[in-house]
Amino acid sequence: MIFASVLSAQPALQPVRFTVFSAKPVANLAFAPRMGAPPQKVVFYPTARSPRYEFRTAMPIRFIDTETGSIVAEANIPPEIRQALLLFSAIAPAPAEPTGSRPTSGLRYQVAVLDDSTASHGAGGLAIINLSGLALSGTVGTQAFTLQAGLNAPIPVGRSAKIALRTTANKRSYQSYAETLQLTGKQRALLILFPPFYKGSLEVQSRLLVDEVAPAPR
Repeated sequence: MIFASVLSAQPALQPVRFTVFSAKPVANLAFAPRMGAPPQKVVFYPTARSPRYEFRTAMPIRFIDTETGSIVAEANIPPEIRQALLLFSAIAPAPAEPTGSRPTSGLRYQVAVLDDSTASHGAGGLAIINLSGLALSGTVGTQAFTLQAGLNAPIPVGRSAKIALRTTANKRSYQSYAETLQLTGKQRALLILFPPFYKGSLEVQSRLLVDEVAPAPR
């Protein structure tokens, strides 16, 4: 009876919900949502968060290539995050491997974990993730700011705001990004900035993810 009471005292694993995104959608990816469950396929969208998935077992989440069965990515979601966005980026091949090669073993993707809850990023807010490698500053509407590398705190923008970002090179200022954001009253936006497509360019690549914030459960 003492043994049974110890077992019942152990907290049950709480489910973690997550979506995924990659600048280049990843094919043939799956994960096991719980211990002993068959792999569940993961679908990437080119300009939006994926459908929401649920994971209910010990970390990390291991993602497999459905063609080879090998583990190609892992994600450790901290216990305080209940709703996560997983950003996938391809790991560059080792110098000995030809560019564009596809290794048969080892991790192929790096996964960044973001708190994607509405408590941290609600309706009418814009969050910017600076993965461009450039030092960027500018304005969102009338608000001036300097971007940090990685995730920046959400900025309230309401329904519309003009975004203008610049960087400095050779003591001159250059425009790196400019766009006007339009949201409905229930939407929020996540702007992800990637390195320029061409070497030497100062115009960043970007993906703007807009989704509707669901009302808080009663």
